[in-house]
Amino acid sequence: MARPANKQTAVEVVGRLREAGFEALLAGGCVRDMLLGEPSSDYDVATSATPDQIAGIFRKVLMIGAKFGVAMVILKGRMIEVTTFRSDQDYADGRRPSSVSFTDARHDAQRRDFTINGMFYDPQKDEVIDYVGGREDLKKRIIRTIGSPEVRFNEDYLRMIRAVRFAVRLGFDVDADTAQAIRHNAHNITCISPERILEELRKMLQRANADGALRLMEELGLARHVLGELFERDLWERALRRVAAVAARQDLPLTFGALLCELDPADIKRIVRRWGGSNEMRDSLVYLSKHLGEWRKAREMSLAQFKKLLGDPDFPRLRRLWTYQEKVSDGSSKASREIARRARSIDPSMVSPDPLVSGEDLKTMGVEQGPRMGSILRRVYEAQLNEQLIDRSAALRYARDLIDDRREEHGGDEPSARAL
Repeated sequence: MARPANKQTAVEVVGRLREAGFEALLAGGCVRDMLLGEPSSDYDVATSATPDQIAGIFRKVLMIGAKFGVAMVILKGRMIEVTTFRSDQDYADGRRPSSVSFTDARHDAQRRDFTINGMFYDPQKDEVIDYVGGREDLKKRIIRTIGSPEVRFNEDYLRMIRAVRFAVRLGFDVDADTAQAIRHNAHNITCISPERILEELRKMLQRANADGALRLMEELGLARHVLGELFERDLWERALRRVAAVAARQDLPLTFGALLCELDPADIKRIVRRWGGSNEMRDSLVYLSKHLGEWRKAREMSLAQFKKLLGDPDFPRLRRLWTYQEKVSDGSSKASREIARRARSIDPSMVSPDPLVSGEDLKTMGVEQGPRMGSILRRVYEAQLNEQLIDRSAALRYARDLIDDRREEHGGDEPSARAL
């Protein structure tokens, strides 16, 4: 699989396009980052060559966006997005133009989102080409749309969240007219694919200032339309404080958990499904939600119960949320310290051991597969986790005792699944 572009490969793409007689420049975020003296992971090339002409110059080209003037060049194991200079026509779907016309660099700059992202760089002349005032806005430290903010946002409402992300990432202010247009159009963010919104949230919440991004989304009227459940249940402020407490770790699942953990698991499942999130994301957030309030009793839980919590890969995140909850609730960390000591006292190999008794073992004892078998297996494993059963022989005897006890309870007859 091709890696993302780096500067060296992007510059080589520019050079080969120039050798073929076309204009070519580095474009967008990499130019912004270069002027800010920051490393960039986003190297794009803009050119006068069409996708077909690009395909004639490079050996490996993916034409996945050719009708929009986009070709993906794979060079030396890296993928570089190469876009033909273009002007966009009507954005019928709120994301992509209904048609494009190929043009020059000056007109291409006018279709881009924000001034700081609308500059070009000529690596051969070491020259920044700025048709939109991006350099001046970098100096002023503001996020401003290119041209009318109403027009830019009506083309793609996701740009409203991107404005927040860039502002918080760079420590910039949002230009007053741009901010006003976001507030005016905030309700339209629901027109955007939830999957695209989730991707922007991922980029914001994995940063140490995630709470600042969420606060700015609230100030601009976006948060209520993206995370309405937190407002409906009056949980927004508490969620922000939790995010602020954990964001410095830059642990994305933890930050998402801090944001959503006070919601019911059903709400969380609905949100993750709406966003098109993964099953892994859903399960992680549901685990944190279900067990958020258990910090008070975790010290006294049975060993088996505690091990079940401890065995989950999200337990370290749950502990961080417990620590915060205890501090807010009691102003101390006594329970957190005791929970940590209890966790350290358990041999890791004993947290989630392989079961000593299997379904096949029960079948040889005459137990048919079904609810009864599941019930016996759970009870045997519970005893194993409680370290009441130390070897397989003891576990098999316990399983036999459970089977015999059940037979006696039902007058010597095998109980039915309904009876269980």
